[in-house]
Formats: sequence, structure tokens, C-alpha cells
Amino acid sequence: MPGTHRQRTAVLAAGLLIVLALGLPWTMDTMEHVPGWMTAGTCLMDSDGMMTCTGGFVSPGYYVGSGAASGANTVARVFLVGALALVVLAWRQGQRAWFVVAGVGVGLSILLVGMSVQGGQVAAAGAAALLLYAGLSGGAVRARSTA
Repeated sequence: MPGTHRQRTAVLAAGLLIVLALGLPWTMDTMEHVPGWMTAGTCLMDSDGMMTCTGGFVSPGYYVGSGAASGANTVARVFLVGALALVVLAWRQGQRAWFVVAGVGVGLSILLVGMSVQGGQVAAAGAAALLLYAGLSGGAVRARSTA
């Protein structure tokens, strides 16, 4: 468990932000609408007065591409879940160095997916900053008691 109240608050907030980052979008929406069209029918009259008509055609249009992917659907999930496991390990063992490793892992997840400033990446960046703060700030670290 981190030593100071601020460190504990930072670690708890970082854990919540990591969970939030798993659900928020990490990639841009690539959906593109291809508009529909309409071909009107035509009617022609031949020389003996017979009218011949053709039917029209309507296409409603369609979407091409994919929607935005959440953190759970990107490769970042490996780093985010790993960082969450390291946070729990560091919390239980009272070793601040694991918070730094977890913060670096979350930062790597942002770089790995690509920076597009989506909600999940912003939450992950906040979590990384809080974890680095908790791991690098001074203060006594209390080891877990075995009693």
C-alpha cells in the first residue's frame, strides 16, 4: 500500500482510469457513407402508339469502414490489464517501483495504438501520470504486515 494519502488516492484514481480506458474509444471512426441514387423509369412510345415503360431503381446507400474501437478491442488491452495487475501487486506488497513499471506500460499502450487523442487514450495518459506520481514521489512505503 502506498505511504501517503495522496499516493493512495493517485493509485486508486489510476486504477479507475485504466478500467475506464478499456471501455472508451481508442481509434477514430472510419465509417463513410456512400450516398444512394435513383434511376428514374422511362416510357417510350413507338410508331404504332404502343407505350413501353421501364422500371426505376432506387439504392438507399450504405456505410463503408468500421466504427471506433474501444480499449478492450485494441492491442492496448494487454498493457492495460497487465498494468492493472501490477497496480494490485504493488498495492499488496507495498513496492512503489511496480507503480512506475505499470505507468510506463500504460504509456506504451498509448504509443502502440497510435496517438489520436480519443477518450480512452486521454484516460490512459491520466492513469500513467498518476502511477508515475505514486511511484516516484517521496514518502514512506509501508510493507504489508504478515500478522
